[in-house]
Amino acid sequence: MPLKQLYFLHIPKTAGSFVSKNIKTSINNNMLCYVSNKFPNNKEFLKSKIYISAHGGRYPIEYLDSPDVATLIRDPLSARASYFNFIYPMYLSKRSEYQALNSNREKFLYYLFEDKNLLIHNNYQSRFICNSQDPRSWDPQAYYTKHMAEMMNSFHKGAGFDWFIGNENTSLDNAISGINSFQIVNTVDNIGAFCGKIKDWFISNHGIEINFDLNTKINVGPSELDSQKVSSEYFIDLLTQGEKDRVLELNSIDLDVYNFVKNKEATNV
Repeated sequence: MPLKQLYFLHIPKTAGSFVSKNIKTSINNNMLCYVSNKFPNNKEFLKSKIYISAHGGRYPIEYLDSPDVATLIRDPLSARASYFNFIYPMYLSKRSEYQALNSNREKFLYYLFEDKNLLIHNNYQSRFICNSQDPRSWDPQAYYTKHMAEMMNSFHKGAGFDWFIGNENTSLDNAISGINSFQIVNTVDNIGAFCGKIKDWFISNHGIEINFDLNTKINVGPSELDSQKVSSEYFIDLLTQGEKDRVLELNSIDLDVYNFVKNKEATNV
């Protein structure tokens, strides 16, 4: 009988690290898990694991033999704020365009509306649902050859934090089709129900008890203003209502997907 596998399609900034941390802690056996958030990945490890988590888009779905798929969807305004909060200290703060701006508000607005390297973050959740990761990013040998430069060049030389996920298949129809084909889907707002379904999957398929500590679910990052940690809501509060509306308009596919999943939750479909 084929190994029953669960692929957690970890869309960035959707509480995925919390999910995988709790699963790995419960299983306490890395031989059963492949959890990746960096490169290079190694596709040879995938087929022997019962749980796989990666920012891989559809690649593991296409590579593996009919895995079950789980994912979480986040309100796009909150997701974009969280993405900024995450990458600013490690990356954006080192760029001259951001250093020239005086306030957090100015920097957040530049990220949302003007930074051409990061316009690909618009509708990024649907991009992960609709597109596969470049297969070269799953080949450790190819990653360190000329193919790495070729791959990096085609993905903004890594400046876009796009995880080598394509964008050619992104559409509302494809995103909804993907969501409908996945076995476990919830919004981040309803992560308790999501964790319950993950627990049921592990019990039903492998007899393994997974324990989730919802108290460890946090969404904070360093603030440049002081030594305090702030949530994505801090950045959302910097925006006017018109600016919030503009973000949602630019991320209309993600908004429709988010609302679609919310409606499914409401009707328990």
